[in-house]
Amino acid sequence: MALRIGPTAALLLALLLAACARGPDTRALEADVRQRLDAALPAGTLQLQALQRRGSQDDAKAPPGETRRVVYFDADLQLARDYDFGAWDAAGVAGLVSALGTGPKGLTGIRSGGNQAGDVLRAHGSALYRRAGEGWEAVAPQGFSAPGAPGFAAEAPRPPEERLLEAMRSVVANAPPETSPATREAIVQELENAHAALRARLARVARGYAIAAGPASGQYLRFAQALGQGSQRTEALVTAGGEENIRLVREGRAPLGLAQGDSAWWAFRGEGPFAQEGAWTTLRAIGSLYPEAVHVLVRREAGLRSVADLAGKRVAVGQPGAASRTTALAVLQAHGVDESRLSAVLDLAPDAALRALRDGAADALVQVIGFPADSIRGAVAELGLQLLPLEARVVRDLAARNPAWYPLALPAGTYAGQSAELQTLATSAVLLAAGDLTDAEVAAITRWVYAPGSDLVVRGSVQGAQISAAQARQGLAVPQHAAAARVLESLATPAR
Repeated sequence: MALRIGPTAALLLALLLAACARGPDTRALEADVRQRLDAALPAGTLQLQALQRRGSQDDAKAPPGETRRVVYFDADLQLARDYDFGAWDAAGVAGLVSALGTGPKGLTGIRSGGNQAGDVLRAHGSALYRRAGEGWEAVAPQGFSAPGAPGFAAEAPRPPEERLLEAMRSVVANAPPETSPATREAIVQELENAHAALRARLARVARGYAIAAGPASGQYLRFAQALGQGSQRTEALVTAGGEENIRLVREGRAPLGLAQGDSAWWAFRGEGPFAQEGAWTTLRAIGSLYPEAVHVLVRREAGLRSVADLAGKRVAVGQPGAASRTTALAVLQAHGVDESRLSAVLDLAPDAALRALRDGAADALVQVIGFPADSIRGAVAELGLQLLPLEARVVRDLAARNPAWYPLALPAGTYAGQSAELQTLATSAVLLAAGDLTDAEVAAITRWVYAPGSDLVVRGSVQGAQISAAQARQGLAVPQHAAAARVLESLATPAR
């Protein structure tokens, strides 16, 4: 006898099947979010006050034959105790954004200088699930790719600044065939000088400050842009990276610049990539901003367990002009793997290096960057990458060689699948000031950057949560501007 199902029962069955196809229900999602929060932060730090499911979609990057869903949600999280998410050496904003599968602009309420018990954080998050029989099981937290810079998977639409740079480069490319190399070099230098000078001049005319930042979609540029959304008007300049930024500030073509602390140390002493320019003894820094850690990434299935295992491999170290490249090569050499022992040194930008890892064109990537790095976070989860630790002996030796280097442990949960602390080396991102800035200007800039209570995370910079007056000398190896030092001392001293 055939079983007959009435219209109402059929509708309920259809709704049930549709719900199952959308991924786990709200109760299961809440349980997973609570579990991830407990793993990312000390027990009892945050309480999940409310969670609302906001829909789901198929995961277009799911492995063949596997059904995956990305589930989106809004969550209200209340602090049960005072907590500083910007601490450099403890679980903080890095683990939180990874646990929630969110991006910097999807997390509000984190304050520089620390949050207080009772504060409420709000997150627009995501979680990734795979089909397992009749149910769903959670996989690595959904990675975040910054808007306009979708990590390693595809080329992002080129921003206007980059198109302008390309147009300037075309001037050289279209020069007559008989143009001499010296003339071509002069054309390039003059175009670059004109471009930087024009942007800096326009920013100052508008009563703001140009900040030599970094490549399009990079951390330095996002940080500079986040600063510019505050009370002080600024102009973030697209550059090749920290080493170029140092030269722009030194030559007076930008009043402010972002750089790695180790690179600033070499410029101050006239060593390494700055040997030809000589020592810049008048260099002054406003202060350290946040830690930039050495990341050594390889594919899990490659069987590589240490940096020394990279001998004979193809390693991406960054583009010339980026301070990260110089540091990466120094770290490799300290592990006994200098350039001569590599099968190939790949001068690739970070996103291109991640694509090369994906396509099998590179075996490893070494990059110095603030954590969590958005593109790396997404790639670790989706490509099955892992981070290699640095040898403790090597870290100690390197820290003894350069006062801008110091040991750092990446907290567990910073990246997907990272269940324990990872020992590495770090340097601080520093803000440099040009010599023609007055003491009053430097003091005002220092207050603007380091004043507690700002929410740079929601403006687009996760690293902004790590800025504090108390850490402004961490890893700072070059002289600090006297006006900045006075302001930072007052900010770091509790009010009576």
